Amino acid sequence: MRNQAGMTLIEVLLAIALTALLAVLLGSLVNLWLDARGRLAARESTNARVLDLCGLLERRLGGLVMRPLQEHRLPLHNALLDWRPAENRLDWVALDGLPLSAGQGAGRLRRQRLEWDAAQERLRLWRSAELDAVEAPVWQPVFDQPGIERLQLEFHGGGRWLAYPPPAEPANGVRLTFTLQGAGYVCTFALPQTG
Repeated sequence: MRNQAGMTLIEVLLAIALTALLAVLLGSLVNLWLDARGRLAARESTNARVLDLCGLLERRLGGLVMRPLQEHRLPLHNALLDWRPAENRLDWVALDGLPLSAGQGAGRLRRQRLEWDAAQERLRLWRSAELDAVEAPVWQPVFDQPGIERLQLEFHGGGRWLAYPPPAEPANGVRLTFTLQGAGYVCTFALPQTG
């Protein structure tokens, strides 16, 4: 019997196979970790965008005021919250941030418009300084969020949530429920007492 000085061929092949298996498993783990990290970063980005939207709407709805409007030199007889469900559109007048340049209206009151385009799955927020527009008002984009698959607006009045603003008294809250990239979100806004 001879004294063996090295590894046999079977031991070498087994060592190579185990090393290859370990490399494949380690590669799979790294790939899974990178995928999870990418999904988490995308989710955090989406959550940050939703927080931006909800914060922006909270500021705009928090400055809600009753102000008659005109278009084409005719009064609009607008409600405090003008909800048009057939157009998926909510219009209101609110105090905005700092006044714009003199050519865009020097006051802080602005028309606000939130509209959802169901066909394009986009939620947009617009503003206009033209409260008494000679023609149709010029709208400036404030926020544009693609990927909104579903949207529902509700108004709080009389102790419950309604599909329309309550007719007898001003609404005291607005709830926006929407689906963005398969995830559901709810933003609830308390409205100032305007009556």
